[in-house]
Amino acid sequence: MKKININDIDPVGMPMYEMKKLFNKQDNFNEMSMSVISLTPGERVPAEGMSCHEEDEYSFFISGEVDTYCDGKYSVEKAGDATFIPAGMEHWCINNGSEPCKLVCVMLKKSE
Repeated sequence: MKKININDIDPVGMPMYEMKKLFNKQDNFNEMSMSVISLTPGERVPAEGMSCHEEDEYSFFISGEVDTYCDGKYSVEKAGDATFIPAGMEHWCINNGSEPCKLVCVMLKKSE
């Protein structure tokens, strides 16, 4: 998993607008979904075991915190963090906090 924090990125486009590019990937994709997720305190995804899927997963954390396990490493993601999990990489997360963890998740499936 690759992790960055929005506060560590220099903005471009000033003064008309401020853009901070989190990730950039060029490839052929035949499927894309974008979701807003709110993970309830005490909940784990998946409930047991590991999650693994055919899509690349990009997430941007809006509020709250979530503990994650990916590629053999534990991490805590919080507001302002962005993560990239490549297709086929096993992972899970759990909200050990007292408030929901809200994030935007984009899933990209490569063309065959």
